[in-house]
Amino acid sequence: MKKKVMTFTKTTRLLKVAEVLDDMFAGASDEELLKKYCLTWKQLHKVYSKLFYGGFISKEVMVRRIELRSGGDASHIPVAEIEESRDAYECMTCGFSSSLHFSECPRCKQINLRRLMRRTGRVPLSAVGRYAAY
Repeated sequence: MKKKVMTFTKTTRLLKVAEVLDDMFAGASDEELLKKYCLTWKQLHKVYSKLFYGGFISKEVMVRRIELRSGGDASHIPVAEIEESRDAYECMTCGFSSSLHFSECPRCKQINLRRLMRRTGRVPLSAVGRYAAY
């Protein structure tokens, strides 16, 4: 009889947001975060993205983290996510607007393949990448 072998290619790790934020605001470097939480650079990128899109850290915090890496590699910090655009994208289902293009609305989770409206002009700061405060 042949034995079945199960392989796992993806592991989900749970981190406490409060602990990560405490370490970040206490001045822990990226390397210290990697070591403490046993993360890779790619995983740290995902942590920063989730904290940013979850509304836990602001663009200013992300920019400060990049400045702390002066002379070092900052590719794990999602720079494209913190750069403001003059274009605003609006979900036609719920009205959420952001300077970041999205295919799934962060607010209503509606997939906006064709209904995404692009508006040019100034984007209000409250609409830039912040959707956790509803």
